[in-house]
Amino acid sequence: MARRMIALVVVIALGILSRCYPIGWHIYDKSLGDALYAMAAYLGVALVLSRQPWWTVALLALGWCLAVEAFQATGIPAEHEHLAVVRWVIGTTFSWHDIGCYVVGVAAIAVTDVLLLRPRVRSGTGSASSLTA
Repeated sequence: MARRMIALVVVIALGILSRCYPIGWHIYDKSLGDALYAMAAYLGVALVLSRQPWWTVALLALGWCLAVEAFQATGIPAEHEHLAVVRWVIGTTFSWHDIGCYVVGVAAIAVTDVLLLRPRVRSGTGSASSLTA
């Protein structure tokens, strides 16, 4: 649980950094922030539903990101872009590029979660397995 919380703080900090200090490189200025948004969604779901398998967490996080992107397509967030919470949490403009970044972000953090963050389940033989946990 602590590893996921630390990872979430790092992901949010990197996301804010990438948005507040652009360097003129599209991958850093735009794509990284979108992938980190999806990673934060995954880690948030993983913290709340800590006993769920990684693939359930991944599907829920990706579902959240897709729902937010679909909401952007309605134009409602764009009408309220003057609100910081809309700009930073929901976003204002639909983009297929964002959806691709969300898929990459969720995939990257799911692999990281399975390999590094998720607590290991110990069996009676002393081996550790986290792919099903």
